[in-house]
Amino acid sequence: MAAGGASLVLALLLTSSSPELFGRTRAEDATSEAFIFVWALIALPVAGLLHTPQALVRRQRIGAGWTLIAGYWLYVALMAALAWQMQGFFPADDAPGKNGGLFGAAILLVIGTPLFAVGSGAVFRDGQDATMPSLRDHVTAVTILCCTLTGLVAGLTIGYNFTLPRNGFPAMFLPGGALWGLLAGAALGMRAGALLTNSADSRRRMTGDAKSFARTSAAMLGFCLCVSQLGWFLPTWAMVAVGVPAPFVLFVVAARDEARLGRWVQLRQIELPRGALR
Repeated sequence: MAAGGASLVLALLLTSSSPELFGRTRAEDATSEAFIFVWALIALPVAGLLHTPQALVRRQRIGAGWTLIAGYWLYVALMAALAWQMQGFFPADDAPGKNGGLFGAAILLVIGTPLFAVGSGAVFRDGQDATMPSLRDHVTAVTILCCTLTGLVAGLTIGYNFTLPRNGFPAMFLPGGALWGLLAGAALGMRAGALLTNSADSRRRMTGDAKSFARTSAAMLGFCLCVSQLGWFLPTWAMVAVGVPAPFVLFVVAARDEARLGRWVQLRQIELPRGALR
């Protein structure tokens, strides 16, 4: 909380004292989005500084913690660059989604995990207690969550801007786009986690989970694409009535037909290394 408040004040001071930094973002109606990234880039080192004294008292791994903070800072900076290039994929400034904060909410989802990891002090790991999760487990958990939430945002973005046909976008947006995007991100995250972990059992489990999430995501995407084609004949309001419950129907049918469809559509929990974010 203290880091968030302090970094918010610093971000406001930077914005008010250097208005030329935000001149281009104002011209492209991206001031609020740029401010979120500026705040996050300030919050990461501020949170690290506030947690360092406590980490020193507990004899935690300071160097490793600040290495993680530097890596997360670079990740947020990369996301800022990508968001600037991809803003055209998001709603225009006068669109309902933009007015509702869709782009800002997407930014917070994508960068929220490293912000939480640093803000909670989880980057400073205990090097003495053997029962504490390893640094590798922490990085694995952050990678899985970042990939999963980025996939969710990508699915929502693609669904919102779906145009084949335009009236079919409700079937590709919510909850369909959120589900297939999240599952695709989870598949990528679990695969990356399998490469990062040093446990053979965890590697086998994560690889199996990655394959399951990938199959379910592909099935959900294909199903949503098929349902969206009704948009050639139905108005948008009718597509909302059809598209919103459609993904849940797929899960119900898969549960009843476990021999065939059940292999492709499975409900699995995203499991992280225990204690990795504490």
